[in-house]
Amino acid sequence: MDNREKKAPQSLKQIVYEDLKHQIITCEILPGAQLTEEALCERLKASRTPVRDAVGRLEQEQLVTIHPKKGIFVNRVSLANVSELFEARLRIEPYAVEHYGNRIRDDVYAECISYFTAPHGEGTAQYFKDDAFHQMFVDATENRYLVMFYNTVKDQVMRYRVLSAMESRLQETDREHCEVAQQCLRGNWKQAAEAMRHHIENSKIAILDYVLNQNRDSRNIFAVVPEASGD
Repeated sequence: MDNREKKAPQSLKQIVYEDLKHQIITCEILPGAQLTEEALCERLKASRTPVRDAVGRLEQEQLVTIHPKKGIFVNRVSLANVSELFEARLRIEPYAVEHYGNRIRDDVYAECISYFTAPHGEGTAQYFKDDAFHQMFVDATENRYLVMFYNTVKDQVMRYRVLSAMESRLQETDREHCEVAQQCLRGNWKQAAEAMRHHIENSKIAILDYVLNQNRDSRNIFAVVPEASGD
């Protein structure tokens, strides 16, 4: 048994879960990948118990699918779900900006503008900074139902954001985030909501364009329709 399990079994389960989830939502493990418990134990440096627990939780979150005797499959990014996901974002985020953006301090908006207008590199750190920018508006509603609902889609949002960023949309994303923050700082809540709506719509276009422009092999990470199996 792993020594970490002896000391804090619950903590270890959480660590393994968060580690595996991070690798999936940042596309370090690509959509469509086939995994096994043995390979995951080696990859995560953990025993079967926390790995099995992590996989079970991720299946509930629709990030992986377990197929007996076949393995564990990372769910592909389904084109059929793109419209649903972005429709949900368009319902939640502009609303949160317009009606609850005034709960966020001006210095927070100023910090966002400073970040998005300055050189800050690329990669995972930026993806999570972007994620936090969107999340802060939903959190500002202090509506646990909205927050719970948004949390069910934000990990999928992260996968889309990572994939669309591969098409060099990072600078455009920065400009769009900055526009939202600037309008909020000015107290122009309707304009800020419209800027957020514009950004989300552009994000949707970017991920669709990314799929269409992929070569045949890369396209295997996508599914035209939600799949019933990992084949």
